[in-house]
Amino acid sequence: MREKIVIQKSRLALTLAVGCGVACCLLMTGCISSGLLRTGLSQEELVDVASAAQVDRGTPEGVTVMQNGLRCAMVSWSAPTDKVYRYRIERADAAEGPFAAVADVSPSKLIYTDGATPATRLKDSATYYYRLMAVIEKGGPVSPLSSVVKTTTAPPPVPPLEVKAVATGSRAVTVTWATSASDGVTSYRVERTLAAEPGAFEKVADVHDLRCVDGGTPASTLKDSTKYLYRVVSINRVDAESAPSAASEVLTFPPPKPVHGLAAVSREVRCVPLTWEASPEPDVVRYDIYRGRASEGPFQKIGGVLGRSVNQSIDGGGNPGDLEDDGTYFYRVRAENSVTAESADSEVVRAVTREVPPEVQQVAAVSGKPREIPVSWAISADTAVVGYELWRAAGDEENWSQVVRLNGRDVTSYLDRGGEKDGTKLGHLKDGSDYLYKVIAFNTADVRSSASIPVKAKTKYSPVAPVGLSATTNLAGTVRLTWQPNPEKDVSGYWVESSRKATGGFRKLTVAHVSEGATLAAEELELDPSVIKYYRIKALDKEGLESLWSEVIQGRTKPLPEAPSGLQAKTEGGLIRITWQAPSQADVKQYKIWFKKMFGWDLLATTEQPEYRLDLADMPKAMVLAVTAVDQDKLESARSEPVKVEPKVQ
Repeated sequence: MREKIVIQKSRLALTLAVGCGVACCLLMTGCISSGLLRTGLSQEELVDVASAAQVDRGTPEGVTVMQNGLRCAMVSWSAPTDKVYRYRIERADAAEGPFAAVADVSPSKLIYTDGATPATRLKDSATYYYRLMAVIEKGGPVSPLSSVVKTTTAPPPVPPLEVKAVATGSRAVTVTWATSASDGVTSYRVERTLAAEPGAFEKVADVHDLRCVDGGTPASTLKDSTKYLYRVVSINRVDAESAPSAASEVLTFPPPKPVHGLAAVSREVRCVPLTWEASPEPDVVRYDIYRGRASEGPFQKIGGVLGRSVNQSIDGGGNPGDLEDDGTYFYRVRAENSVTAESADSEVVRAVTREVPPEVQQVAAVSGKPREIPVSWAISADTAVVGYELWRAAGDEENWSQVVRLNGRDVTSYLDRGGEKDGTKLGHLKDGSDYLYKVIAFNTADVRSSASIPVKAKTKYSPVAPVGLSATTNLAGTVRLTWQPNPEKDVSGYWVESSRKATGGFRKLTVAHVSEGATLAAEELELDPSVIKYYRIKALDKEGLESLWSEVIQGRTKPLPEAPSGLQAKTEGGLIRITWQAPSQADVKQYKIWFKKMFGWDLLATTEQPEYRLDLADMPKAMVLAVTAVDQDKLESARSEPVKVEPKVQ
């Protein structure tokens, strides 16, 4: 039952082949690739068939072959009434042979396509002859040969008509054509050559439709403003090619137009701004910038900008840039489109970068200021200047150091205070010292001018050290100081210090302010008697400058009186007369008589004479007495040696 179904399918395929002519090659090619047809015998079996005996039965009947196959021929037949093992197909280039076997197929297959694969393709417009025999059984006899049938394959396809090449963009050509009149055409090969070299066509592309765009990208090998010839070859499904079509000539578009309106701005700081008119051509995508140091070149590409509407750039990397100062430069620009076609050079323009800032003028420094010097200068005429550096040297021009860097072209003065920022304090410059100053301007690129001519100024002298300082040595509890006034008219006071040592430990005692007509003096009060102190002073002017210290002098407070000596007690009648020797101090005005108690001493009496009388009747018991001397400043001496007084005369 299965063999009958297969035979019926084969006959259906044969019927379709007869009905559709050339199309059956495509159908049978699919049949072979799907396994419905295949070669049935091995090489060994073919040899066996060749040597097998022939029997008079099993000859294939109704052998036919398709005409005008595309490099193939489809052979079909009817099955004999006898059962067979295989069918053998043979082919020759002439009716009389020689024939050669091309395939052996299963007895269930009644169609075979010769040339169905690329390796077995037949020739175009070629005549072939086919015949069949049946192999009755494996290794057994064969049938008589069938009748010979003849076929001629189809010619190669015809080239397409109406081939037309048109320039459709920069370095882009669009080629179009009409469909080939031949059946089975599946693709077209487009070829190109320079019009000046018509015999050197090269392949451009293989396409499956009726249009091809050559170029139009940066990789395009087309040239601007150049004539080319294009032709097209038809290719069918079995790779048969037509002759080339008639060539179509085309002229490619020219490159972009040169850039116009190029302008370069001079006297910018180490840079050159460039502007130009934007190209009107829509496919321009960038501009390349070239620079030279002479109008005739050589020019080197230094960069570019993207975008048709971007029509400016700055050479030097920015403003300010990195070009040389006062440098002369020449520029030209090219436009470039989307396929990298470049325009011719623009006109050449020239620009000169800004020169180094000019030397600062009218530098002035003011003398006579206390530990500070005001410096001023004229504003720079260069509008690119953005600040100034102030430099200073102490007394000579060898050891310059930068005082300050000021930002702002209009900042044209500075008060040099030696680094002191607290305005309530004096600066750190030295008193009465010469200083030199110079100013340097700098611009936006930090390009510095040459230094200005140095100017000199002197700080104010400090007051001289005070002289004539003297101190008292005889005042009770006090040391009084006096000195001579300083020669400076603006001295406002004197700083007074005291110490218990001549070599240090001084502390502020007071500031003696100067008043018109007043004596220059100072006092240290509430001192102990016989205290030795050391003193020094310095002058202060109205602006806070201080003199050096005066010489150190010694002062002393008045000592206590000496204690009375030689204290004696004598009885005279009912009295006891106590006498003593007066101390050496002439200003002793009083004596105090003391009696000793169990704890301490108590005052008994006072007298202005060096004696005292005591009534014996007033003495309940013996007493121990001592005497002290008191001077006119109420300084009291130590007690004298004591004396014992008895109430009764012994």
